[in-house]
Amino acid sequence: MQEGGSAGFSLIETLVALVILVAGFLLVQQSVSLGWRGAHAAFAERSAVRVAQAQLAAAGVEARLALGERSGRTPDGYGWTLRVERYQRPGGDDAREKLAGYWVTVTVSWSEGVLRPARSLELKTLKLAVAP
Repeated sequence: MQEGGSAGFSLIETLVALVILVAGFLLVQQSVSLGWRGAHAAFAERSAVRVAQAQLAAAGVEARLALGERSGRTPDGYGWTLRVERYQRPGGDDAREKLAGYWVTVTVSWSEGVLRPARSLELKTLKLAVAP
């Protein structure tokens, strides 16, 4: 108890409290921002996997499997490339077989923004089809 003085906070106490408040706010803001970026990246990867799975499922069903490569783009910005290669059985002669094996590879690529590098994923499966 001071005589004749005010009983308020000093300037240093006020500045320390303000610094603690700003540090707490920045910590919370960074945590939320990091969580948001992680959720956005997970959503983009999940969408890319769906595109790849759809292309793999359609290969050999909607149209006959043909050797070579074809590509396309989805309306939401995912580019895909489907590559079909003949499977060669080790040490076997596939000329007399009724079924032929084909490696079907789908590569999906997308960009998450200007400051982030382009990303891609690849799924590969072995499909059987009637030999040509």
